[in-house]
Amino acid sequence: MAVKAEEHIEIISNELSHVYEELVLLHRLSTNMNIAEPDSNYLQMACDSLTDIVTVEGIAILQQSCAPEHNRLVLAAGSGLIDIDERMTTVLYTRLAEAINNGQEALLDSDVDSPFRYDWPGNIRSIIAVPLCGKEKPADDLTQTNQSSARIIGLMVAVNRIDKPDFDSTDVKLFNSVANGCAVFIENGRLFRDLKELFIGSLKALTSSIDAKDQYTRGHSERVAFVSRWIAENLANAAVIPHDQMHKAYLAGLLHDIGKMGINEAVLRKEGRLSTEELNHIRTHPSIGAAILSEIKQMHEIIPGILCHHERMDGTGYPNGLFAHQIPLLGKIVGLADSFDAMTSKRTYRGALSVDEALQEIIQLLGAQFDRQVGSVFLSSDVHKLWAAMQDGPVGVYDKGNFSEYGSAAVGALIG
Repeated sequence: MAVKAEEHIEIISNELSHVYEELVLLHRLSTNMNIAEPDSNYLQMACDSLTDIVTVEGIAILQQSCAPEHNRLVLAAGSGLIDIDERMTTVLYTRLAEAINNGQEALLDSDVDSPFRYDWPGNIRSIIAVPLCGKEKPADDLTQTNQSSARIIGLMVAVNRIDKPDFDSTDVKLFNSVANGCAVFIENGRLFRDLKELFIGSLKALTSSIDAKDQYTRGHSERVAFVSRWIAENLANAAVIPHDQMHKAYLAGLLHDIGKMGINEAVLRKEGRLSTEELNHIRTHPSIGAAILSEIKQMHEIIPGILCHHERMDGTGYPNGLFAHQIPLLGKIVGLADSFDAMTSKRTYRGALSVDEALQEIIQLLGAQFDRQVGSVFLSSDVHKLWAAMQDGPVGVYDKGNFSEYGSAAVGALIG
């Protein structure tokens, strides 16, 4: 009797231990949902964590391709011995979708208690596949809607249970729990990316409307953003600033003239010399821009770049007449980027300078208008490569197809 009681206690203890491990796994998945990180990192962590509890020969997660031209499932994460080619992917998806539509929670198959229901590669003794389900939307070739109005956006598959003959109902529940967490992460990540693109698109539309007030400054904000990012990257490479400052420099450059929304358009477009009153009016745009962005909590760290991009090292700048040590570094970066683009652009009052002429002018103004360290780092960089990218877009410089793609990445880093 005592022996049976001890055996019963041991069984219960093992079951509690296993359930505890499962709870730890699910808690880990829920607390590591950093939507700013790539899907592959999170999905690989899910695979690795699951195989710490469920011993299998191989496990993989497939997810719907993000590329609109590739409407198919692709391998996103995995470990162990599992062969997932395009044919196997199609077979798994078709059979899993059939099982789900028949009211089952998973695709299970083995030859333990009966012959296989399906033909599988010869190395498979047992297999489990569960869906990653997203929210309902119009179904297409690879996002079939099941009876519960969810669509399959991916699947998790494992083969050959090692420490017991077959996958069972407990495994189905655990795999489904992990798969649900992965699906939530993927959906939230896609929503986050959509919102980033919407946000940067709104910012670009706003800055474009400002640039459009003056035909001579069209595209100015995007170019200043790009040059600001370039300067910040070179400062980071020289260990002057952390690398994450590049994103703040980009956004500060993009929004540096947002305050011109509050400037009379007639003043912005005036071709002749500005009166003292008009000059004082236009010099309020950094303060107006800072006030606009002060309402957005996530933008607080880039406000110094907007407010101080017209300050000068000798204290003759505006709006506050700050001296060298008083000017925030972000203001110095955006100020230099703004001036470089202004010098190399045609304006109503003068023609555009060549790159070399602009560099000579920057050299002459080091210590007076521009910070010596920021200016020296910029001058020592490959400015002609920068200039070529400004004409053609930053392809090959930041591995992005256009300014807005980098802008989306910058917003993500700022928020994340």
